[in-house]
Amino acid sequence: MDYLAATLRAIADQCGLKPLKQVALLPGVRAAYRLTVRYHDRRAHDSVATLRLVRVGGPQLEVVYRALFDHKPVHFAIETTRVQAFEDALITAHFDHLRDAQNLPPHGADLWLLERAAGGFYHSVLLAPELTGGGHARVVYIVASHLPEALREVQP
Repeated sequence: MDYLAATLRAIADQCGLKPLKQVALLPGVRAAYRLTVRYHDRRAHDSVATLRLVRVGGPQLEVVYRALFDHKPVHFAIETTRVQAFEDALITAHFDHLRDAQNLPPHGADLWLLERAAGGFYHSVLLAPELTGGGHARVVYIVASHLPEALREVQP
């Protein structure tokens, strides 16, 4: 599983993004979430969506698409109430205790890496949205319902 997580983290590296642990330590950042999506069939550009929760100002969602727009982020306005519902839903789903999905195929399925960082805390979960069940399926539902901007597909 580590090689799959490394593959997804490499997408953020290729897009020129800082690791989420570093983003969470920036001044004024209360917490940060990142969703990296790899499309197995190349139907869309792989993407990295980073949600920063800052102490002053509103939440900031940026999506960077691999090999598109010179890796410049697309910004989305996100309401604080929606972000709070997202965080509450992840807490209810016990995201911080969830492990990577088991038996993920190295190809033939889309892969997600959902990360959360706050201060010195960091947790990530690797999953395949089409092959999930239980707690992982709940996480897929939470992301899709609360942050659909993070899942916008841009075709090549």
